[in-house]
Amino acid sequence: MTIRDWIVTSTAGTALLQWILIPHLLSQRCKSPNSTLAWLWAIIFIPGMGIFYMLMGNERVQRKRLALVRALDSQLEVTSGNRRKRRAILAASMPELERVNGMPATMGNTASLLPDGTSFFPVLLEFIANAKHHLHLEFYIWRNDRAGKAVRDALVKAAQRGVQVRVLLDEIGSVFLLRSFFKPLIAAGGAFSWFHSFSPRRGRFNLNLRNHRKLVIADGLVALTGGMNVADEYWRSSNILPYRDLGVKIVGPLVAQLAEVFAQDWYFSTGQALTAEDYYPPVEPCGEVMGQVVAGAPDNDIDEVQLSTIALLYRAEKRIRLITPYFVPEPPMLAALQLAAMRGVDVALLVPQKCDRFYLTHVMRAYYDDLLPHGVRILEYQPRMIHAKSLTVDGLYTMVGSANLDIRSLRINFELNVLLTCRDTASGADHFFDTTAAEARPVTLEEYQRRPLRHKIAEAVFRPAAPLL
Repeated sequence: MTIRDWIVTSTAGTALLQWILIPHLLSQRCKSPNSTLAWLWAIIFIPGMGIFYMLMGNERVQRKRLALVRALDSQLEVTSGNRRKRRAILAASMPELERVNGMPATMGNTASLLPDGTSFFPVLLEFIANAKHHLHLEFYIWRNDRAGKAVRDALVKAAQRGVQVRVLLDEIGSVFLLRSFFKPLIAAGGAFSWFHSFSPRRGRFNLNLRNHRKLVIADGLVALTGGMNVADEYWRSSNILPYRDLGVKIVGPLVAQLAEVFAQDWYFSTGQALTAEDYYPPVEPCGEVMGQVVAGAPDNDIDEVQLSTIALLYRAEKRIRLITPYFVPEPPMLAALQLAAMRGVDVALLVPQKCDRFYLTHVMRAYYDDLLPHGVRILEYQPRMIHAKSLTVDGLYTMVGSANLDIRSLRINFELNVLLTCRDTASGADHFFDTTAAEARPVTLEEYQRRPLRHKIAEAVFRPAAPLL
């Protein structure tokens, strides 16, 4: 075959593949119309995009994971008598969210906000040092730096004294971390696994799915979640300011629901079902916080994080405080914010002045024109990247976790938030917002309209690509 023949054959094969994939794309129910349209135009007009779509855009892994999660849930129903015991401390709050998230709210929790790495990591290390039976850790990013080594070495010591240690990481988020980093942990009796959304040996070929959750469970009694990853930029970088982030320590019945989230992800990744009673010990009520897990995932047709957020926005009567590193909303969420401001709610959105990915800065600013004219206040945090994700409504409801308000988090990633109903907790979250806003720059409509032409062009170029970012 000549070079010319090879080029012709390859071109024809690529074109045929692209057109064959179009019906598959149109059948994907979890994609938004904008995302479907963006992929459609890309497949039609960009050579080779069909192969990229096969790796980034299909639902095969979602469907397989959903089947595994249901199988694990069935085993937990059979083996865990503690579920029946926990039902006595469930409470009805925002009943629509029980249907959205598949988990009811629980009473009797305590929640302690951890407003930076200086407060988060000592609590994490304390969890590890005090654990007696098991430690389950799940993160998106874990680096081979001082923070990563400090936490790993603490886990090694825990494993050496007989604690069951399991670490689950996303293989894309921690792409620069080698499995050999955890050899000391494995040698001490601990276990490590990648989340494995891309694993050709298992028939998984999706590079786009990412486990963005952050979760630590100690003995089934206490938990940590939020936005922190295990890396120096979240804790103690020596020459630059750490990321501004937010975590939360939870004690109480809500921990059992969080433990089930880890069990689902571990089962998907390893095939090992964590159904023993020791992983779900009875937890007595210990506080006044009502809590609910919001576990967003693309393995069903419900956008848990987005629907939960919209439900809170529509309940707002006085005040909304929203912090997110990436603001790329879909139309329903944008409308909820607009309507809240129009009915007189004080709506404030805090985002970074510069994202860690330059194009997202322009994508986010493209939405300012949809918010500022309606009375939404926008503040841009200046010192460094703000990585916190939080929402407080009317000084009562607080949602904090791993999910950003962009299309990736709302529809593609595996995310984990907790919704906490408590005035003290909301007051702490509002204080976090206020102290962060003190280092932010307000954006006015007049200033935004006078932005440089190059910014307008960048916004016009990047905003249509938002569903693919």
